[in-house]
Amino acid sequence: MSCPIREPLAASALARALVVLFLLAGASAALQAQPAAEPVTIVVTAARTEQPLPDALPSTRVINRAEIDALQPTDLPALLRALTSIDVAQTGPLGSQTSLFLRGADSRQALVLVDGVPLVRADFGTASWQNLPVDQIERVEIVRGNLSSLYGAQAIGGVVQIITRQATVPQAGVSVGSQGTTAGSLAGGTRWGSPESGTRLSAAMSWRQTDGYSARDATVDPAANPDRDAGHQASGSALLEQSWAPGHRTQVNLLASRTQSAYDGYSPGLDDVLTTRTEVAGLQSRHALAADTALTVQLGQTREHFDDPTGFATVGDNRVRLASAQLSWQPAPANEWQLGAEAKRERFSDSGTPERTRNTDSVRAAWLGRFGSDTQPLQFQANLRTDRSSAYGHATTGLLAVAYTFSPGWKASAQASTGFSAPSFLDELYANPATELRAERSRQGELAAQWSGAGGALARAAVFVQRQQDRISFDPVTFETVNIARAKNQGLELMALWPLGPGRLGAEATLQDPRDADSGVALKRRSRQSLALNYSTALAGWQGVAALRYTGERLDTDPVTFGDVVNPARTTLDVAIHRQLTPTWRISAKLDNVGDSQAPEVAGYTAAPRSLLVTLQATLR
Repeated sequence: MSCPIREPLAASALARALVVLFLLAGASAALQAQPAAEPVTIVVTAARTEQPLPDALPSTRVINRAEIDALQPTDLPALLRALTSIDVAQTGPLGSQTSLFLRGADSRQALVLVDGVPLVRADFGTASWQNLPVDQIERVEIVRGNLSSLYGAQAIGGVVQIITRQATVPQAGVSVGSQGTTAGSLAGGTRWGSPESGTRLSAAMSWRQTDGYSARDATVDPAANPDRDAGHQASGSALLEQSWAPGHRTQVNLLASRTQSAYDGYSPGLDDVLTTRTEVAGLQSRHALAADTALTVQLGQTREHFDDPTGFATVGDNRVRLASAQLSWQPAPANEWQLGAEAKRERFSDSGTPERTRNTDSVRAAWLGRFGSDTQPLQFQANLRTDRSSAYGHATTGLLAVAYTFSPGWKASAQASTGFSAPSFLDELYANPATELRAERSRQGELAAQWSGAGGALARAAVFVQRQQDRISFDPVTFETVNIARAKNQGLELMALWPLGPGRLGAEATLQDPRDADSGVALKRRSRQSLALNYSTALAGWQGVAALRYTGERLDTDPVTFGDVVNPARTTLDVAIHRQLTPTWRISAKLDNVGDSQAPEVAGYTAAPRSLLVTLQATLR
């Protein structure tokens, strides 16, 4: 049964959005009374160069290690679910398949970078978000909107960059919780010499396991196996940085994880267990050629190997290699020109399909400009990129953004961009050899207003419009993948971070309408309204954070009939607290899904039940 979900926005969702709008309107007065207590956050993803967060023209959110430690999430999807309004669709406990949807785009249209190296399974064209261990993450930079002109394919919805752990002092922790959950972690770092001419070393390792719960809901699908689906993850990361002289630095990053997750397949009684090994290695070397010129060279590889004895493909191996160089020239302060070149090599094979390879070579140019007075500057960002692939030809994309600071702290901006998404290897496998399979194309426009103030305070409202064409779909008549679909989306995004009372409030809200442009049917697993509110504060010697998440109803697929079904709205509350017992010891507790909401993220799959985790941590300073 078709269900396009065309009803007006729910009154409750509108009320939440209005609350956020009023908070944005009053943020300036509330913030001016706050002292500047935090250093300016520096980001690199929005323009491929270091810049203060308030100067980033694309919509950018940064989650730092302090927020991760305070929230105590079990995995990366839980972190993004709690602190952002991004739609998350997870099909079970730790290690279960997960999809994320930025600005209504497909999960395969969100590019994931780990220390600048793309992480993507070329067979499906998606990233394995669930296999990135949260204990090995130092920072997450999220940029929404088309960024193909900076990063190439898969960046239609945006880019999520994971910066791996950069521990500075010895630290150890152990956790126990409900559902048979246990976890442990070790981290540390040291430095020899000075920051201008010395060596820095950091390393971390962790493990986490849980007895879990039944991934599929037996009350919805009687054929589902009602047993618990356990998960286990072991991981490690390391950083080695060498500063040769002022302006000359080389950094090596390593990340490895092994994730084992049980799941409920479509053969009752089978013990379905997926084991995935993820490895990321990257080298970045930056050298000042002159006072105003720098060269950055990057080499990297991501590899993902899986074993699935009861799956359609029992073993598989995916590898992506990247080599790039960027020349940066700053002829004047706050003005930068970039010229870059990249070579990407992808390879995938599994037990069911022959090995496939793809080579993509790219060149790009960029300009970042800032003119006018210090108090009322005019900012520009322009990017142009051409990608040439051995599989789907070439794609040229661009971005143009302009912003004007019309009052201290207040900025208005406009942005237009184009993007593309490459066909996956499975798309290519089922394409008609006589028919050209083209890359998917996207156009996007955005208008935004932003306010920034003391203490890292930031508030932003953005209206966006997106159109996609040449979307790849599977034609059940010809049993082939072809470019037959189009999609559209428009919406409003609200984001704010500011001191409030004795603590700090974070808010994100998204109101959007993603749907098929030809049929008018809503795109699946994407809600029209989503809201994330979090508040952190100190009380009676305890530090605490509460995270409220609302996800509106969305279209999904019935697991029994495979027809369309409406997944109901979902509201959850997570609460975490910690206390410093001594200068060395800290105790923490985390309660997820306080109200024990039973509404699932994916139709036919069990909602994560209420769970408790207690952690004891030691830090040597």
